[in-house]
Amino acid sequence: MWVLGVNWNRHDTAAVLVDGDGTIWAFAEEERFTRVKHAEGSFPGQAARYCLEVAGISWRDLDAVAMGWDMPRYRTWHDSERQEMYAALFGPEAATGPAPELVFVEHHLAHAVSSFYASGFDKAGVLVVDGSGELESVSIFAGDRASGLSLKRRWPRGYSLGSMYEAASRVLGFGTYGAGKTMGLAPYGQGSESALLPMGDLIGDGGWKSKPPFEHEPDVPYEVLTDSWMGYFGDRFGQVTQPTEHLDRDAVAVRIAASAQRTVEENFRALYAETVCLSGTDQVCLSGGVALNCVANGKLPDPTYVPPFPHDAGVSLGAAWFVCPPKKVELLQSPYLGRDLGTGDAELDGLRDAGFQVSDFSPEAVTDLLLTGAIGAVAQGRAEIGPRALGHRSIVAVPQPSNVRNRINTLKNREQWRPLAPVTLAAFAPTLWPSQGLRERYMVGSAVVSGHAREVMSAATHPVDGTTRPQVIVPGQAPVVESLLTRLHTLGEAPVLVNTSFNGRAEPIVDTAADAVRTFRNLGLDFLVLGEHLVRPGTPASGQGK
Repeated sequence: MWVLGVNWNRHDTAAVLVDGDGTIWAFAEEERFTRVKHAEGSFPGQAARYCLEVAGISWRDLDAVAMGWDMPRYRTWHDSERQEMYAALFGPEAATGPAPELVFVEHHLAHAVSSFYASGFDKAGVLVVDGSGELESVSIFAGDRASGLSLKRRWPRGYSLGSMYEAASRVLGFGTYGAGKTMGLAPYGQGSESALLPMGDLIGDGGWKSKPPFEHEPDVPYEVLTDSWMGYFGDRFGQVTQPTEHLDRDAVAVRIAASAQRTVEENFRALYAETVCLSGTDQVCLSGGVALNCVANGKLPDPTYVPPFPHDAGVSLGAAWFVCPPKKVELLQSPYLGRDLGTGDAELDGLRDAGFQVSDFSPEAVTDLLLTGAIGAVAQGRAEIGPRALGHRSIVAVPQPSNVRNRINTLKNREQWRPLAPVTLAAFAPTLWPSQGLRERYMVGSAVVSGHAREVMSAATHPVDGTTRPQVIVPGQAPVVESLLTRLHTLGEAPVLVNTSFNGRAEPIVDTAADAVRTFRNLGLDFLVLGEHLVRPGTPASGQGK
């Protein structure tokens, strides 16, 4: 049996292919193909075709296409829309005649399934928090491998933490998808008086005190709710006057960011407690776009699991697993499920012709560069799924001195106040931060760092609150980065590197060898590890091979 899961043509469109055992063959986001971040309004046509190519099958071999939205519950659905989607995914011949069954899966249920089955837990409470599903903004499920997932409680759209946070991000000038920037700005408001925003008592009895601040119907359109929050921020806090690159100096901006962040964190703690009590277990899985808030995640107790794809791309996997759940109870084995980099031979030839030095990769050569202050990139193997670079498509540097952060932000054309994150080996992590458990695998938790960490990774520590968003390498999964960390340790250096996404401003993480070379040259990085090769500016030495 073959099932193709899709996130429809909204934002973060994606496709994933699973077989009858629930094994993932491929998982890709459309933005990596189109090079348009979030691929809003696009069908995941190229992602779907890639998934089928990996398995060597045709769309005619599919038993079902599972969509991570229950469209008939959301709005009137016409069969012509199925035809349009199938034509976009598979070609015009799929729009008419025999075709795979289309299965609709509720959005929050798809989020919950993707997180629970990836967690390796036999039983867990599952908390889904996002902008909005069909009608809901928060849902709690109990997951059991023997019986599946059962809904325990849900909240209507008016209680949307995602809408509130998006409104704050838009008021700050970050746009619809700027939540990560808002989270990074929030600590700069520690010296101001942050406010707990009136979300209502989310876990209360539904009385008047628990209602959200606006007089909206439960099915208020998401855009109307977000506009209401934007007006609220302006009325309560005043106007933001600084451009985004100087928001850390804007008293209104930092107070808005700090207030939005505080509200998410306090409501997360209450919702976490409700999830534990309703599910009867302290093993908790998180999903939904708000579960990308690593600071809020990091303040929850262990065992807490967040997959590398809690955003809407993840519902493609949840929908597929709803039809064919994995038979094995195991932790997601790898997040590296996207396109393979390939050999990059044509790109390497082009670099040689342009005067770049191309040699075989060696950890010794790259660590020597890193220790002289070089900033470079790594592109190897299959791309990671999700918005965080995890060592297969990463920019790396030694995380000291602290001005390395400014240098990387300048290269990537990011605001100077934005923090960076580190990657290290499992054996060294306990000297840097308290364990984040499984959250350390995918950079989905935040931790306060040790005094030693402030010394050896100052460029990857938030300059205000001393936190970081850590990653610990799983042995064997990111060989290049692992070899660099091991070499640093052998040399008596701290085995920790800055790890930030390999992309330019407002573009998706690089995917192919061509993407990697183009971005390497556009950013002006000092080196590029491309598969098994090391690329540096300069004239090739005599006798160097391919």
